[in-house]
Amino acid sequence: MNITQVMEQYQSVLEEEVHDLAWETKAVQRKSKIDAATLAQMVIFGFWQNPEMPFSGLAQICGRREVQVTEAGICQRLTSACAEFFLRVLQRLVEVSVQQAEAVNLALLKRFSAVIVEDSSTITLPGELADRWRGCGGSQAASPSALKLFTWWNVLTGAVKGPYLTDARTSDHHSPFALEDLPVGALYLADLGFFAIERLSRIARAAGGKRYWITRLRPHTHLYTRTGHRLDLVGLLPQQVGQVREMGAVLGYQQRLAVRLILLKVSDEVAKERQERIMEAAQKHGRVPSEEVLKMTHWTIVITNVAHKLATFDQILVLMRLRWQIERLFRLWKQDGKIDEWRSKKPSRILCECYGKLCAMVIQHSLLAQACWFDPLHSFVKAAAALRRECNRIMVAFWEGNLEATIASLLRTLRSGCRLNHRDTHPSTSQLLSDGLDWKLVLLP
Repeated sequence: MNITQVMEQYQSVLEEEVHDLAWETKAVQRKSKIDAATLAQMVIFGFWQNPEMPFSGLAQICGRREVQVTEAGICQRLTSACAEFFLRVLQRLVEVSVQQAEAVNLALLKRFSAVIVEDSSTITLPGELADRWRGCGGSQAASPSALKLFTWWNVLTGAVKGPYLTDARTSDHHSPFALEDLPVGALYLADLGFFAIERLSRIARAAGGKRYWITRLRPHTHLYTRTGHRLDLVGLLPQQVGQVREMGAVLGYQQRLAVRLILLKVSDEVAKERQERIMEAAQKHGRVPSEEVLKMTHWTIVITNVAHKLATFDQILVLMRLRWQIERLFRLWKQDGKIDEWRSKKPSRILCECYGKLCAMVIQHSLLAQACWFDPLHSFVKAAAALRRECNRIMVAFWEGNLEATIASLLRTLRSGCRLNHRDTHPSTSQLLSDGLDWKLVLLP
């Protein structure tokens, strides 16, 4: 499926299907000058172009569809029924398949059928919305209302599944994604929030063929020798910065999952950064991290079921860095798309704006993935900034036609100047993954 076909599916949702969705949710109950298509695209493309756009700006967006509306008229539309409408629109846009994007030209990643990174991110909402989205609780600073975004990102092709929305109190272990849906030959990466021996066992032993995973070892998790004796990690830890030790081990006394254990001593600077993150996260949840957890920040401890012939230990350490790519995706959505910020204080308007911005990010990512993901040195941040400047051309093309020519023009824009800056001292993940790299020189935390 090429990008024009993907955009035609989005056009079908935003020009045709929205009328049924608006009727089902009672967002639109009578004929008026702001029909469902205009309402949806006004919010989505308006906040995509400018996440802080006032209602006067949204009124101007309507003018591009030959609809004249006042700011008061827009305010009256953004009801709780309208919020449900935008949630349904988001769910439909997420369903549009974009899995046929061109794979990035990196030999190491192409050893796998897919490289799936999973993560979640939380959006804190006003307490009045606790009946709709339940927050985490657990500390005085926590809001009673928040939602969580679960996302799979295939960094081989750039294609994203999700975001799927749940209550913020949903554990990462109860992700809405089914591990059995991982393609045969895929590599799975996630942070420690998703770590569970049972999950790793399900991936490794799923029917149909081999699937792989790489993860850091959760503190207090026991490893064993093949004969059943518990390993003492303290006695195995390397003592020199940059020193690596690798050995075979068994994960889980009952599951007995064969793994490769890789231990790397990191610098004091890296350990200090990790300790600060741990302290900040613990304080946020009203906890105090143990001395043992803080001490272990001086080592990177990785376990994987990827065979040595498929990836050496230094390649495994570089592949681990891909875990951070999805964090950067969420940062792009929050810092630039401002999905967790809004101008209104009214709960229904807040949800309308939040869902509308998420819709925009889904469309944005589809364009970015299919426009420039095949280039390993692309810059999503630069491309996203260019797309925000041009995004309303898509809405006009939906309304006036000539969508194919508009998309072709946008692709030329996204492929011009949207590249990462070369870094010698701290090379980017794309640089480290590029062909010709001397892997023995890259021992990173």
